[in-house]
Amino acid sequence: MDRHGLWGKPLEQSHRKMKIYRYDANKPNSLSSNNASSVFCDRKGNIWVGTRDGLSLYRPQTNDFQNFTTADGLPNNTIQSIHDDIYGTLWVSTLNGISNLIPQKNEKGETTYKIKNYDETDGLQGREFNERAIVETNTGDLYFGGLSGINILDPKQQVNTNEKQNVIFTDFRIFNKSIRPNEPFDGHIVFDKAITEHPVVHLKYNQNHFSIEFAAISFVLPEKIKFAYKLEGFHKDWLYTEGLNRSAVFTNLNPGKYTFRVKASNDSSLRSDTETSIVIIVSPPFWRTKTAFFIYFIFILTVLFSARRLMLERERMKFSIEQERKEAERMNELGTLKTKFFTNVSHEFRTPLTLIITPLGKLIQTTSDPELKSKLEMMSRNARRLLNLVNQLLDLRKMEMHEFKYKPQLGDLVHFLRDITYSFSDISEKNMVKYTFKTSFEKLETFFDSDKMEKILFNLLSNAFKFTPANGEVSVELAPHHSAAQQDSDTEWVVIKVKDTGIGISLDKQEKIFDRFFQIDVPGNLINQGSGIGLSLAWEFTKLHGGKIEIESEPDKGSCFSVLLPVSKVLGVIQHQAEVEEGIIQQAMEETEEDPKAEKSNKTAKTKTLLIVEDNEDFRFYLKDNLKGNFTIFDAENGKQGYELALKISPDLIVSDVMMPEMSGTEMCKKLKSNIQTSHIPVILLTARTSDEQRMEGLETGADDYITKPFNFELLEIKIRNLVAQQDMLKVKYHKQINVNASEIEITSLDEKLIQKAIQEVEKNIENSDYTVEDLSRDLGMSRFHLYKKLNSLTGKTPIEFIRVLRLKRAAQLLEKSQLNVSEIAYAVGFNNPRYFSKYFKEEFGVLPSEYSKH
Repeated sequence: MDRHGLWGKPLEQSHRKMKIYRYDANKPNSLSSNNASSVFCDRKGNIWVGTRDGLSLYRPQTNDFQNFTTADGLPNNTIQSIHDDIYGTLWVSTLNGISNLIPQKNEKGETTYKIKNYDETDGLQGREFNERAIVETNTGDLYFGGLSGINILDPKQQVNTNEKQNVIFTDFRIFNKSIRPNEPFDGHIVFDKAITEHPVVHLKYNQNHFSIEFAAISFVLPEKIKFAYKLEGFHKDWLYTEGLNRSAVFTNLNPGKYTFRVKASNDSSLRSDTETSIVIIVSPPFWRTKTAFFIYFIFILTVLFSARRLMLERERMKFSIEQERKEAERMNELGTLKTKFFTNVSHEFRTPLTLIITPLGKLIQTTSDPELKSKLEMMSRNARRLLNLVNQLLDLRKMEMHEFKYKPQLGDLVHFLRDITYSFSDISEKNMVKYTFKTSFEKLETFFDSDKMEKILFNLLSNAFKFTPANGEVSVELAPHHSAAQQDSDTEWVVIKVKDTGIGISLDKQEKIFDRFFQIDVPGNLINQGSGIGLSLAWEFTKLHGGKIEIESEPDKGSCFSVLLPVSKVLGVIQHQAEVEEGIIQQAMEETEEDPKAEKSNKTAKTKTLLIVEDNEDFRFYLKDNLKGNFTIFDAENGKQGYELALKISPDLIVSDVMMPEMSGTEMCKKLKSNIQTSHIPVILLTARTSDEQRMEGLETGADDYITKPFNFELLEIKIRNLVAQQDMLKVKYHKQINVNASEIEITSLDEKLIQKAIQEVEKNIENSDYTVEDLSRDLGMSRFHLYKKLNSLTGKTPIEFIRVLRLKRAAQLLEKSQLNVSEIAYAVGFNNPRYFSKYFKEEFGVLPSEYSKH
């Protein structure tokens, strides 16, 4: 810098001022670094500062700097020397080559700089240059001093090297296979001439994985050429690549029209006048073509038209059904009028019939003449039969009003049927009809509605006697019923058959026989053909019992009405089922007598506690009374009380009903099985629900057994005894697991998790002689009482015995594998006295510790 100043203007001594410029991290336009290596003023008066962190151009208008770094195109941020040439460009040497900054004017008229870098490929001896090692000769050549020597550069030869770089396509690949002109690919010709002459490429929808290779026609440093490309319709921005990577790959393109554009340059600018493009059309599959959419449109129109026709047909059908419904309503109204008429008449009949039946009852009670009493009883039975006929009309009215309720009661069905059958004996004598009653049961106690069952039998027998001529036969049979559909069901079925040798019913009329007011044609000699109400009532009452009526009939040969009813077993009173259960029980008792261990188990069972949870007081007393000889009994009225009592007493077994107030048996069982204190207690559920789904629901809660009511008590007792025996076997199992290797128990349940945790806590405190049962119960989060019940139930050992066994097992391991003496081992496993250690060791292993180590 001369004394005339930077711009050639002389400065007076008094006008000279000094200003210091520094780097400021908070100001992006401050000096690039405080470590400046060179300062240069070019021919245009621009001041350039080279630093270790970039090149800075001073801007006097704004009194700040414009900085250039590697982000702007420099090969390195460390500036070694700066000089301009006679053409107005700036040359900068760095530690990674030489850069030429060429000034340009942008659209706004502002000066910008294009950076062009030089390295060994341009003829340099090396990339590293010395600080301020640059000189310009009289001819304009620039000499740069570097670590590898002096590099002479002629700026004139570098100014116009930015030639236009035309781009051509060199290859087109589909699924990595080059496509040649007139060469078929996947059944069609992609190119009929070279790709450079093919402005448009047509591809199938399944050929959407392709790549395009391109190159610039340049023989001067082709590796320095840069490319930019994009696929319009797929890319939003240009993608840049170096000259060594001259391909673009595209995969899974959607059907459509795309334009591939690419341009190249041998400097940092990529000019648009070098751009080359090609159009690529990926055809859609057939189902996405215009033809396909036209077919879809026709199909949708057809569907809509068909739907419209269907809707119209449905509307016509609805109208027809509505007409039929109205006709049915009119017929029903007519039937209702009939019923009302007969009901009103029936009410008029009931009063005189009652006045006849009541005095007859008193006469029967006071008379002592057998013959007169027999006649009076016959009059009473027929008066009652007439009253039943009148009541049928009233029952029909109740049925229409849905006022019938099923009220089953426990009773002997055999005795009930026998009484009903006997009431028709006088009619059989009068009409000279053979009359019999047969049953394969001696006694059948079950639940049924006696009032409705009486009406079912009364109507069937009344019809049988009405349509059976003299010297005919009527019979009633009660027998068990089996069918293929009932083999997998737990419900027992019985059949009541009412047979007659009367006029019979034709096949076309059998389906209507149970319709209300339906009447069949009868011969002239039978004047009492009935009203057509009785069989309709019998059908409805049978449905209330959960059964059905079947008919077998043939004209002139008679009819057989079969009433199929589901019945429940009550304490084994069905004879054939009782025989089967008796055989099972007898076999179990014989096995118990042959096994001497079973007797020991029975004796032990008397010390077991049993909790009975049942809301029915009589049934609960029945269970307690029969089980108190073998168990200590506790009882609760519902599931909530049962759960709370189980937590307090921790019983050995629980027998519970399912349906109870406040908390059901299944809910109680689920809570017990999810509680670590009670999860080991076996639970037997008792219920009258017999479906498989209901059984699965009970068993899924964790119940150990599921018994349907009614049941044989001895069978229940055997199941209780078996579960108690299983608990004893479980104790032996856990005892063996502890004795074999306590740390190898596989956790599969809450009980085993508890045992595993107990073992871990004891082993953790194996050397602590003060570790007690209270410490163990605290570590397990249980009370001492529940810990005692739990460990004793699962392992057969008290908590103190449990701790001692683990200490002794660890001692046995030490005796086998260590060199410690008996006293040292005793103290190591928590025994304070070696003498007691030897005593308990011998009780556990049968030998003294000193002898065990020798083995």
